[in-house]
Amino acid sequence: MRTIVTPQEVVSLAFVDEGLVTMSKISLTDIAVAESRYLLPLVGEALYEKLLNGEYESLRDDYVKPMVALWARYVAEPLLEERLGGGYGDRYTEADVEAREVVVVRLRRTASALSRRLSDYLNAHCEEFAEYNPADNPLNHCVIDGGIVQIF
Repeated sequence: MRTIVTPQEVVSLAFVDEGLVTMSKISLTDIAVAESRYLLPLVGEALYEKLLNGEYESLRDDYVKPMVALWARYVAEPLLEERLGGGYGDRYTEADVEAREVVVVRLRRTASALSRRLSDYLNAHCEEFAEYNPADNPLNHCVIDGGIVQIF
C-alpha cells in the first residue's frame, strides 16, 4: 500500500516525542484512510497521484504531510490504548473517556485547520499545480463553523 506519509512521519509530526507511540502503533491502513477521506477530496486524483510519486516536494512536506499526519492520528486515536497495551477494561473511568474525547475533538479541529491551510494554499497557487481544480475542492463550497454548515 502506497501512502504519502510513513508511520514514522505520522509519529514525528503528530505526537509529542515521549517515546510512547512508535511507528509500529500507526498502521498503513490508518494513513490510507486519512488520505482517502481527508486529502483526496481536497486535491483530486490527478494531484494525489503526483504527490504519491514524489512530485511537488515543497507542497508535500510543508502542507500535505502535516495535515495527513494529524488526520491519521485522528483515525488511530480511538485504538491507541489497545495498541499500546492498555486495553479497554473496566479500569477506565468516565473521566478517562471524557479526556480521550477532548483529545479527539482537538485533533479534529487542528487537522481541519491544516486542511483549510492546504486548501487556501492550493487556491492561491493553483497555477503552479496544473492537476488541481479549485471547483472540485469541497472546502470551496462548504464550511462548518461551530456546528453550522454553510454551503455556497
